[in-house]
Amino acid sequence: MKTVNITVLVEDTVHAARMRAEHGLSLYIEADGCRILFDTGASALFLGNAKNLGLHLNELDVLVLSHNHYDHTGGVEFLIDLYSDVPAIFAHPKAFGQSYGKSGGGGAPKADLPPGQMIGFPYPLGLTGLQKRGVRLTMNREPLEIRPEIWLSGEVPRNCPFEEVDKGYYLDPDLRQPDDLVDDQALILETGKGLVVITGCCHSGIVNTLDAVRSLFPGVPLWAIVGGLHLLHADARRIEKSVDYLKSMQPGMVIAGHCTGFDALCSLRGAFAERFHRLSVGSRFSLPEPGADSDRR
Repeated sequence: MKTVNITVLVEDTVHAARMRAEHGLSLYIEADGCRILFDTGASALFLGNAKNLGLHLNELDVLVLSHNHYDHTGGVEFLIDLYSDVPAIFAHPKAFGQSYGKSGGGGAPKADLPPGQMIGFPYPLGLTGLQKRGVRLTMNREPLEIRPEIWLSGEVPRNCPFEEVDKGYYLDPDLRQPDDLVDDQALILETGKGLVVITGCCHSGIVNTLDAVRSLFPGVPLWAIVGGLHLLHADARRIEKSVDYLKSMQPGMVIAGHCTGFDALCSLRGAFAERFHRLSVGSRFSLPEPGADSDRR
């Protein structure tokens, strides 16, 4: 494909008039005529932002869910309730399930309540409800080409020694079964300049994720990495190693936000200068940029 156009519908920051922000991520992507919604944020907010940006979400071709957390899947029910012709949904099978985190209300836990709070897929009818409503679901664990030159990474192998899956995520409300977040996956688009890799939270780690992408597309350069990189709680050593790895990939652009974290964003800005951009609600990106060349040093 020649060009990928990305519009930020939901992110944690906003600098555009008539837009609103929330903790979450949702990107509207146009790739050679295919209209993709990548995640839905935490609520119906993405719908209002899309309307104010002149985008028509009733004309979507594909909805991709990066993983099951509420700040990426919370808008699914509103999209389904608003439009009778719901786009095909692509996600890992675990993306439609529940996960838990420690309750953040403060104070001593109540004896009659479990210590965990739900942070997973919040659609009240769940997977069974989606299937009963006739929503077209495609669930993958392996890499999958969903349209020509548009791929899902599938489950990301965890081989990088300094990237550990965050603790604090669980599969049960009693917080006894750790959640290894295997549903985390990236969207990959092939362009004439190289690959555009789009991540929701990148819970598997940016190094592990891009290594998985390289194994799928050996020898193909990385043109852009876009999304959340989940370095919010990373220490300085991991941030430095992650940024050094990205520098070795020589991307044309790095566009990051959401769960990336302030320290990591500053490091990325220092490393990539004008090739770095901050995600923010209402921002639009055209990849590769018109006139962009292949000099990435």
